[in-house]
Amino acid sequence: MHIRQIKIGDYRAVYRLIRQAFAQSRISDGCEQDWVIAQRSSRGYVPALELVAEQGGNLVGHVLLTERTVQTEEGACTALYLSPLCVRADLRGQGIGGALLREAFTRAADMGYRAAFLVGDPAYYSRFGFRPVTDFGIENCSKIPDRYVQAVELHPGALEEIRGSLHLSA
Repeated sequence: MHIRQIKIGDYRAVYRLIRQAFAQSRISDGCEQDWVIAQRSSRGYVPALELVAEQGGNLVGHVLLTERTVQTEEGACTALYLSPLCVRADLRGQGIGGALLREAFTRAADMGYRAAFLVGDPAYYSRFGFRPVTDFGIENCSKIPDRYVQAVELHPGALEEIRGSLHLSA
């Protein structure tokens, strides 16, 4: 398996991959592939943090991290939002998603980003260090239950001094 930054020529295949992967997901609104298209034209899009996993010449996984802001008492703090992460349904459970996450986090940390947020299954994401944002003293300002709105520090202690609110709307 090879992980690399997405290329424009991959967009159609990634669209199909995301649609197929989430069609079989327990939790999906069916619009994840369209979310990715919208994020690519947003001001928070970071091209270096949209990655794909290739295996045997086929795209088998995808991850996207975009910039988001945490409003703090001292002002705005920039972090990353992970959405979506997907792996081809027939290849789940083989470590592809974890490899994509680790590579994305390594690249993000090297670029100076200190933390990432997501909305996801705690049973899955806790193995990568994600915890509810409320554990870090950050208010979840969405209607999504707190246990699903999670954060991870890309650098140890990155969220220790952050007190504020996270707004998940684009």
